[in-house]
Amino acid sequence: MSTPVFGAATCHRPRLIILIRHGESESNRDKTINQHTPNHLIPLTENGWKQSRQVGIDLLRVLNLDNYDLVDELEKRYATPNEPTKKLPLKGYSRQNKKRDSTVVFYTSPYKRTRQTLKGILDVFDDYNELNSGVEIREEERYQPCGRSKFAQWYPPTCPSGYYENKNTQDPNGVYADNQFILYRVKDDPRIREQDFGNFQQVNSMQDVMKKRSIYGHFFYRFQEGESAADVYDRVASFQETLFRYFERTNKKPRDVVVLVTHGIYCRVFLMKWFRWTYEEFESFTNVPNGSMIVMEFNETTDAYELRTELPKWC
Repeated sequence: MSTPVFGAATCHRPRLIILIRHGESESNRDKTINQHTPNHLIPLTENGWKQSRQVGIDLLRVLNLDNYDLVDELEKRYATPNEPTKKLPLKGYSRQNKKRDSTVVFYTSPYKRTRQTLKGILDVFDDYNELNSGVEIREEERYQPCGRSKFAQWYPPTCPSGYYENKNTQDPNGVYADNQFILYRVKDDPRIREQDFGNFQQVNSMQDVMKKRSIYGHFFYRFQEGESAADVYDRVASFQETLFRYFERTNKKPRDVVVLVTHGIYCRVFLMKWFRWTYEEFESFTNVPNGSMIVMEFNETTDAYELRTELPKWC
């Protein structure tokens, strides 16, 4: 599997590109919520919050860190033995501890459940930074996904709308110069939102629609007042072009890791576009579980990204 080749001398490609599906939402548990709550305002369940913190642990484990004992401690702190997350297996991936991952950029869908998932992930990152570097991170400096009304509030207030970064928590005296402190940035991007299924959805009618889609095909079936997966493909293409342009800009600081916190169908369409799958190949894969992670790793030998996660397929 390969991706478009970029000139090595002019390109800052991240070591990893990671896709994360949001944790379990109220809609995943009870479809009747779609009858009266806008899709973009559906929150996580309690289990979804647990999954968001667990995927934060899983994400730390694939990064190049200097203290994995702390990750073990955090996993014990956030352990959820009664409702474990279904993890997707990794194949051919091993951490490369030659260079620590110091900069992570998160893109998030503006839906409530994805922002809340990102909040759980970043709480884990903040805890790791605080324990490893000794720099206390105040609550008001942490990422807050939902503020007053329906709009997000971002810290610090001088940042552009829909943008957050934790660089202001750095110690100006360099106390943690010898200890890893993971810098991260967050950007809202509506292009990585959920596939539009229409507005308020009646459960009985949607059950009939889903049966029709399974016969017609998941990729080309367009929902009334909504989108087909083929429409999502167009949004994916636009977003990937944005990534490529950034990789080619030598005046920007390189990103070690890029993470998309998004939705199940978007994950599959993203991979389809990146690896040039046919629509038949797309149809062969099912949604990944809530709170799961898909890892793409850059191979310097082949000058291309390789999919390290084994995806579930229809039986």
